[in-house]
Amino acid sequence: LRVSYLEVYNEQIKDLLSMDPVPVRIQHDPKRGTVLTGVKEQVVLNTSQVLALIKSGEAHRHVGSTDMNEKSSRAHTLFKIIIESTSSDKKEPVKVSSLYLVDLAGSESAKMTNSKGERAREAKHINQSLLTLSTIIQRLSEDRSGGLGGRRTQHLPYRDSKLTRILEQALDGNAQIGIICTVSPTFKCMEETSNTLKFASRAKMIKMHAKVNETIDD
Repeated sequence: LRVSYLEVYNEQIKDLLSMDPVPVRIQHDPKRGTVLTGVKEQVVLNTSQVLALIKSGEAHRHVGSTDMNEKSSRAHTLFKIIIESTSSDKKEPVKVSSLYLVDLAGSESAKMTNSKGERAREAKHINQSLLTLSTIIQRLSEDRSGGLGGRRTQHLPYRDSKLTRILEQALDGNAQIGIICTVSPTFKCMEETSNTLKFASRAKMIKMHAKVNETIDD
């Protein structure tokens, strides 16, 4: 088991487990797909180690106050657990799985949050990446050609956002996905609540085609 903890802040990817200020880079590998370079992966042996790393990463996360939220998330975060398994005699192929726990920053209305300056720039990037994710979810829900192996009938703009580029392999079919949507019961948040529920209903229509990943080489 290996873990990494990233945040996407103003379209820059930051490693929350590393003190290195250099942003993480995204590259495309013909065999492995989207690859992140400069990410620290920590081997973990038990639950307490995992929780300690989450707590350590949270201390470096971008958080700020707005008129709507005293401790507003100013970035999306992705906690990744890589699981490699094989038989005790190591004669079977290695099975590799990746579990992403993604905490999306909430969509923001400039009028309601009264965001200005730095907060306004953060909100712009947050909303743009959420819009890209929503567009992909919508087009996937409308596409009846299937996931892996099927031909897409619509363009999926993964490259329009760092968030969706990281999650491309999961969103494109070879995964199981669970989404928790949070809404507010207050009247002034009705538009955001409605959009969130529409997003959730579209996401439920996507057909996933998860398969076992086996690595034969060393």
